[in-house]
Amino acid sequence: MARQNSQEATPNMKLKVTVACFALLLVAAFSTSTAHAQKAPVFTTVDVPGAVETDVNDVNTAGVLVGYECSDTLCDNPGTAKAWVMINGTLKFIRITGATQSRAYGINDHNQVVGWYIDASGITHGFLFKNGTVTTIDPPGSTLTNAWSITNSGTIVGAYVDSAGVFHGFSLTNGIYTTIDEPKAGTTTEATGINTAGQIVGLYLDVNNAQHGFLLNNGVFKTVDFPGAVVTAVDRINDSGEVVGLEGPSGGPYHGWAKIGAKTVQIDFPGSTETRCRGVNNAGLITGRYTDASGFIHGMTVAP
Repeated sequence: MARQNSQEATPNMKLKVTVACFALLLVAAFSTSTAHAQKAPVFTTVDVPGAVETDVNDVNTAGVLVGYECSDTLCDNPGTAKAWVMINGTLKFIRITGATQSRAYGINDHNQVVGWYIDASGITHGFLFKNGTVTTIDPPGSTLTNAWSITNSGTIVGAYVDSAGVFHGFSLTNGIYTTIDEPKAGTTTEATGINTAGQIVGLYLDVNNAQHGFLLNNGVFKTVDFPGAVVTAVDRINDSGEVVGLEGPSGGPYHGWAKIGAKTVQIDFPGSTETRCRGVNNAGLITGRYTDASGFIHGMTVAP
């Protein structure tokens, strides 16, 4: 059964936000109609004050952002990650009792947040933050859980590791866990995004350990590979079927990418050495992160 953890919010903070507008190849993709003047997408940097790394992982219809930050070192070096929610520029941290780290990855239109945390024993659990309460999410038999996305009706998708070390995707609806395994996968399937229609996206490693994205629609899997890329991940899907993710060579550095309408485009934050797209809402606002020339990681949004 899910376990309950107490939550407390830290004092409000204001995110540091800078904006830059650039005319790139994205212009044609983001233009809603050829009958109207095309406009350049707007790239916005989102930094938690004092952070060495800021990641913006998802955004809901109202523009509420979720992510995490690390203030001592880059989060994977390892740093002490802290999950946060940002509403109208005001930042609040989600604190989970007994957690040493936490990362927020998904949000729905009810401001319910999912992600994962690490406990004092070093075990990673998924979580749901709802109405001020944090509930732990662990599929039966799991040794590690990542909760990635949540729909307005409360269905959660993510990934877990079993006792044999195999990664499986999962969905959680009304307390019932369902395992998701891409048929062509070797030892890894991860479900990372879901929309209102129940279409699920994610990634898998094939038997040769090559990474592909996937779309699961009405029980049918479709492999998604960015043209020319060795590595593809599909992180999120909105209600229009627009998807975002990352692509690039094995081991990176990676580029963000999006499929908007009929167009598939590469997304690179101007001046960055790497870009990863993580979320997209129904208005087409994209979230993610980028690495600057000094090696610091910043959160970002890309507005059409």
